[in-house]
Amino acid sequence: MKQFKKWMMVTMGTALAFSTLTGCGSSKGSSEQTATQETAASKEEAKGAEEASGEKIDEYNKTNTDNIEVVYEIYSDNYVQAVDMVFQNGDAPDMFVFQEQMFTNYVNAGKYADITPFMDEEFKATFGSAMVNGMNVIDGKTYYVPTAATTCRLFYNKDIFAKAGIEKAPETLEEMVEDAKLITSKLSGEGIYGFAANMKSAASALSRSLTYSAEKELGIRFGYNFAAGQYDFTGYENVVSAWKELLSPAAAFPGCESLDIDPLRTQFAAGKIGMYISFTHAEPGVYGKQNYTPLNGYLFNSESKNLEAAWKVYKAVFANVDNLVEYYEQGLGISSIPAVIEKAKAADIYVNNPTLLVGDGDAIWPKTPHEKNTDAVIVEGQTMYDALGEMILANKDIKAGLQDLTNRYNTALKAGIDEGVGKEIKISGFDPMNPSK
Repeated sequence: MKQFKKWMMVTMGTALAFSTLTGCGSSKGSSEQTATQETAASKEEAKGAEEASGEKIDEYNKTNTDNIEVVYEIYSDNYVQAVDMVFQNGDAPDMFVFQEQMFTNYVNAGKYADITPFMDEEFKATFGSAMVNGMNVIDGKTYYVPTAATTCRLFYNKDIFAKAGIEKAPETLEEMVEDAKLITSKLSGEGIYGFAANMKSAASALSRSLTYSAEKELGIRFGYNFAAGQYDFTGYENVVSAWKELLSPAAAFPGCESLDIDPLRTQFAAGKIGMYISFTHAEPGVYGKQNYTPLNGYLFNSESKNLEAAWKVYKAVFANVDNLVEYYEQGLGISSIPAVIEKAKAADIYVNNPTLLVGDGDAIWPKTPHEKNTDAVIVEGQTMYDALGEMILANKDIKAGLQDLTNRYNTALKAGIDEGVGKEIKISGFDPMNPSK
């Protein structure tokens, strides 16, 4: 998805800088019309969220009585690299929008402030459900408070399904393969194919699809078995084999190996693709719940001299329930805060497509060792996504490749623990149906 990055600077005798990243939402396409809406949402919702944030900042600058002025700057690319640079140069802003990679890169270096001391009882009561140990609360310190969420769903074109004689959306991975092949066999002569994935980047494609289906199918996240405290990709064999069929000429839109996500959405909206998986799917299994990703959190620079002012801005603009209600009602993103959901009239896109919303089949999973600390699991050779991509698109042996991934990731995990960089993560009695317990 297109993402816009923003820096903000607040002045009150001294400068307070703030960066924010606004992600775009998605919609579930159950017809050609909603397919078109989903494509537009990938750009228009990001733009809308950006403009809404800018308007709220302008309003705050005009009305606040604390002599604070917020300067709001937008970066359209390379947000993580920009954060790297400002930390290296020693001129980091006072507040950042949360982004997973840049958070993981620096949280263990003490770059982000613990905001727990700033929270009063009212704030805790409103946003308490967003405080999750191991995610935004680490060793008793709260680093950000997410107010929105996204997960992955199957987007499918109802008209194409009907044309191919398919009466309902697939409920298992096996049904997805069958439906994709049927659509391609019946409609490829009209330039319509069953399935597509943006395999120009294996990481981009599979991180929004295959890994989520593996959570439900296998109860394993990113190849990590929390109960065993080890990586084990060997159980992925059936999932990867199914994906190899999904992306074969018998099922897939031609050229998937070089397809990016925006061109994919364009072809989907044009009625050329029967289904694809992306953020915010059918239920492909019953062994585990599917992870959802918290969004719209804000990080505070631990070295800032203006943390109190930054907190005032944050509470007034980004943790303001009325503002969050507007965000949700305008269809700019899915709220994850009960007080907001209770007060808001959900946008039509969510009313008409309720499966977009976080539901009973979704849960926050604990972080794997490489999510907790990238430096703790430095894998030699191909990453999981590149290796899986070769198994799916090339002739790489799936069984041998998954065993190789397992060996290399566990070797890296052990090395990180031995070096004192990483810690063993083993959850006795881990239940994929209740992963956050």
